[in-house]
Amino acid sequence: MKVCFVTAYWPPEASGGTEQVVVALARELRQLGAEVVAISGTDAAGAADVASDQHDGVTVHRLAKRVPETAATMFVRPRLLAIVGELLERHRPDVVHVHGFTSLGAGITALARQCGARVAVTFHDLWVTCPRFFRVPAGGVSCPTGTDRGPCVPCINDALQIAPAEVALGIAERDRLLRAEVALAHVALAPSAFAARMVRECLPRPQPIEVVPHGLLRAVAADHLAPRWRPEERLRIGTFGGLVRVKGVRELVAAVAGLPVELHLAGPFHEPGFEAELRALAAANGTTLVVRGHYGPADRHPARDLHLAVFPSLCQETYGLVVDEALAHGVPVVCADSGALRERDGTGGVVVTPVAALANVLRELVTCKDRLVALRAAIPATLPTIAASAARHFELYSRLR
Repeated sequence: MKVCFVTAYWPPEASGGTEQVVVALARELRQLGAEVVAISGTDAAGAADVASDQHDGVTVHRLAKRVPETAATMFVRPRLLAIVGELLERHRPDVVHVHGFTSLGAGITALARQCGARVAVTFHDLWVTCPRFFRVPAGGVSCPTGTDRGPCVPCINDALQIAPAEVALGIAERDRLLRAEVALAHVALAPSAFAARMVRECLPRPQPIEVVPHGLLRAVAADHLAPRWRPEERLRIGTFGGLVRVKGVRELVAAVAGLPVELHLAGPFHEPGFEAELRALAAANGTTLVVRGHYGPADRHPARDLHLAVFPSLCQETYGLVVDEALAHGVPVVCADSGALRERDGTGGVVVTPVAALANVLRELVTCKDRLVALRAAIPATLPTIAASAARHFELYSRLR
C-alpha cells in the first residue's frame, strides 16, 4: 500500500506537534508494511520549486511558495497545485492523507480524486474553522459558535487592517473553498472529540469524523522515569514545549509566586522579549527559575527533571502531546480546561482546572504533598500510543482501497 501524506511543513524545517505526529505516524505505518511519501510546503529562503530529500525513511517533496503565493489571503495556489498533481501522477498513491492545507492551499482533495486515490483528512488544529488556528480571539471579541462569522471580521482585521467588508468577503470565500475541500474526503479524522465537534459545528462538516487519539509518540524506558519527590527536596514544577504567551506560560510564572518551588521552563521562546519578561517576573516574585531552552528527541526529556508538569494553555487545544509525555515519564499533570485538555478530566494523575484557579490548585498541591504522591500513583500503567493510532489508520486505508 502506498500512502502520500500532504502537510504544511515537514521536519527538520518545523517540529511542532503536527510535524511530530506525522513523522511518528509515518514511521509506524512503514512498520506495518505501508510505503509513505510526503508532499510538504517549505518557507526555506531560495528553495527550488521542488526540493526532494529523505527524512526518517520517507521521501519528502518540499514545495516552495513564491510571491504572491505567500499571501495569507491566497486560498488557492494554482502553480503549487500543478506541481502536486505531477507528483501524485508520478507516485500513484492508493491513499492521499491531508494533514494540513495551510501551505499548499485548497484543491488538494480534488486532485487526489482525479488521480484515482482515496482521500483522508485529519483536523490536527482548528484552521479550517479559524485562520488563527486555535480560536484565540484578538481585537476584543469572543469566538462565535457554529457558522456565525460576525465576530471573526474584527478579529482577523486586527492583523490585516483593511476594509471590514473586504475581510467579510474573504472569510465567506475561504469558508466556501474549505467546505468543498473537506467534503471530498472519503474519511475524516480528529485527535479528540473536541476537535471533531468544533469542525462539525463550525465549518461545518455533516459527514462523520472519527476520533483517533495521537497517543504517546515514543516509548519511555523504565530508567527514564522522573525520580519521585523526596520530602527534603524543593518541589520542581515546570512546563515544556513551545514557550509562547498563548500557552499560558506567564500565567504559570505568576501562579507559583510565593510558593517554595523551583520552576522549570523547557523549549524554544518564539516571541521577542518574552523570556526576559518571564525572568523579570520570576525575580520580582522571588521564584527560582530554571530555563533550559530548546530540546530535541535525542536529548534528555525535560519531564525527567520534574515532580509536577503544568500546561495552562489559553488556546482551544485539539489534543495535548505534552500531557502524554509527562504521564509516560511518571509525572503528574495540572492542565487548563481549554479545548481537548478538558477531556483529560478523569485520567489518572491529571488535574484539570480553569487557568483563573491555577494559583490555588498549585498551592494546594504544594502544601499537601500526600495528594501529589497519590496523583503519581494514579497514573495509568499504559497510555494510548501512536502505534495504536497507526494500526487504526492502516485499517482505514485498507478499507478505503
